[in-house]
Amino acid sequence: MAKLTTIYDNDGGDNPVYIGETRPGTATSTTSKWRIRKRTYSDSKMTGEYWANGNANFDKEWDERASYTYNA
Repeated sequence: MAKLTTIYDNDGGDNPVYIGETRPGTATSTTSKWRIRKRTYSDSKMTGEYWANGNANFDKEWDERASYTYNA
């Protein structure tokens, strides 16, 4: 598998809340090319990590990351 580009959206500090992965050169607005994880924290300690819409498929759009459902 080719190396992926990884992008982060932090919580205002150093904790990455959203983590997106895609093929190099993919725009953040491109639909169905991203897989996105969301991390939860308590007192700066990571407490969970969940995939957008419950799967690791490359079928999301980075710009829409906050609109997906993230479940355990």
